[in-house]
Amino acid sequence: MVTIKDVAKDAGVSVGTVSKVLNNIYVTEVNKVKVEEAIKKLGYHVNTYARGLKTQRTYTIAIIVPDLICPFFALLVNYVEQALSEMNYKLLICNSQCKKEKEIAYINMAKQNKVDGLISVTYSNSDEYLRDDLPIISIDRHFKSKVCCVSSDNYQGGRLAAEKLIETGSRNIVYIRSGSKISGETLKRGSGFIDACEKTGVHYRCLEFGEDTTIEKDGETKNKICRYLEQCMDNGSFLYDGIFASSDSLGQIIIEKLQEMGLKIPEDVQVIGYDGLRALNVGNYQLSSIAQPVQDIAVTCVDNLMKLINKEPVEGLTILPVFFVDGGTTK
Repeated sequence: MVTIKDVAKDAGVSVGTVSKVLNNIYVTEVNKVKVEEAIKKLGYHVNTYARGLKTQRTYTIAIIVPDLICPFFALLVNYVEQALSEMNYKLLICNSQCKKEKEIAYINMAKQNKVDGLISVTYSNSDEYLRDDLPIISIDRHFKSKVCCVSSDNYQGGRLAAEKLIETGSRNIVYIRSGSKISGETLKRGSGFIDACEKTGVHYRCLEFGEDTTIEKDGETKNKICRYLEQCMDNGSFLYDGIFASSDSLGQIIIEKLQEMGLKIPEDVQVIGYDGLRALNVGNYQLSSIAQPVQDIAVTCVDNLMKLINKEPVEGLTILPVFFVDGGTTK
């Protein structure tokens, strides 16, 4: 088996220089090229097990997501894996299915040093299971302990959605939300929506429908929303001419129900979602939406987590910009 010493000898550099190249630490471009050519020539592969024993690391990161059916979470995991791969880290995907006991089990796994760090998208009250020395980055969620959070600008997203609906003629608009009420950045979508509506004086409402974070699946929350939409129909006229949904998945459910009721989108009712999802993550936008910078969120999470692992300072909250995308459900 080719060793790191063999690579160093062939490249004409020290073992330390080879180690720096393998760990993405700066060396001169000349030495970097020599090492990379020697690695390729000799067919050297890092012995992850031995490397881990020496550095007290597994070179594995876990990510907890509610599910992989939702395109947003699938895309997030994809970008996180890409960013980690560039740093010679592996990704362990933990599908919690929005179950608190599964989230806790994965957190405990990280605490037992089965992974070097954790990226978490959780919607349960699991603060008591964290510890201060656990390298963890949260997406959207606020924890009581000092956990760094990365999020899109949810407040600005709510403002943008309301302003777009108003700009394109809607005068009676509603924000429909489904999801966890535990403290987090996503709750600010409603605040931004309200502030924009009150600034212009349009009639608005904000409605909460349960805590179903997998709204695209059949469930009681979905049925409640559909029944509410039916109740908003009076003699062929619909109560609202603009709807802001808290996610694209919820927005699609609303659009399908409105069309089933005989309403035209966007002529009768404009609809804006939140996430900016595309068909198969590469095609057209599925509906007009406030797009999250998913790749930037993933890369920022990985960069911040690496800083934590290396005992470097990290911002407690990182907010990334959002933008409106036209998916054909607004005028």
